[in-house]
Amino acid sequence: MGWFFGRKRDTDDANEVLRRYNAAEAARLTAMTSGETATDSTTAMPASSSLSVPTGSTEFLVEDVFTITGRGTVATGTVRSGVLRVDDDIVVLRGGALQARTRITGIEAFRKQMDEAHVGELVGLVLRDKTAIAHGDVIRAASSA
Repeated sequence: MGWFFGRKRDTDDANEVLRRYNAAEAARLTAMTSGETATDSTTAMPASSSLSVPTGSTEFLVEDVFTITGRGTVATGTVRSGVLRVDDDIVVLRGGALQARTRITGIEAFRKQMDEAHVGELVGLVLRDKTAIAHGDVIRAASSA
């Protein structure tokens, strides 16, 4: 509920904001992987910007990290390539250097439990061990690191 030039304006519903955000992210990721540029001016980015991942590898880019009491460390972000599954062994890389090894104990997206996460999905990975992870780190499957 805000005021816009003297007239009352209702704020957007949270579900609508999330829907628009997810649609914009999906369009951006599709454009990045297909070699085109996004058409929306807020998400315009050349397709070759930073997708230098070898085919066949699994990669997850960390956006945020927090701890849930009783569950463990949760790393949120986007799956950039491959598929991550519950019980996969993973490695955490920072600047290309090995930071830690651990295992995925759960995958969640918008309060929904998942068994696996695919390319382009925004998810939270629940990790077994307390691990020093930060924004910008890369998580890869241990077999593809």
